Amino acid sequence: MSKEVKDRIVKYLNDTRFVVLATVNNDQSPVLRSLGSFAADGYTIYFSTQKNSKKVEQIQENPKIVLFFQHENQELSSFVNVSVHGTAEVIAEPAEIGRAIQQLSSRNPRFKERAEKGELQDTAIYKVDARELKVLDFSKGIGAAAVEVIAV
Repeated sequence: MSKEVKDRIVKYLNDTRFVVLATVNNDQSPVLRSLGSFAADGYTIYFSTQKNSKKVEQIQENPKIVLFFQHENQELSSFVNVSVHGTAEVIAEPAEIGRAIQQLSSRNPRFKERAEKGELQDTAIYKVDARELKVLDFSKGIGAAAVEVIAV
């Protein structure tokens, strides 16, 4: 894959306002929820959540997740979305936490403010290294012609 294609995908990820996080609960039923606190650093996605949330519990049980990126109000002829498949892990290493906080703060002024005030003690920060991306792009056709699967 060319650098131009990767850069275009990463820009699409970062230009997305909200993402959908897909996890599974303890009976393996899918659970979807919207997230606003996320950032793409290449094909590595960082997101934050409260440590006592159900998603933390679900990720501990099964860390394989999907993050779904889709812009609002797209025209059908140029409709695009991206699914990022990977394994979520809580970040514990200080340098990685610093990198994640920098990335998340660049997208979200409120997150940056909380970080600067030391108010992240109840926040879990996750890293997802994509293992596969599925890009749907109707400008390339319909059906299978519109889907590109990228192994990372």
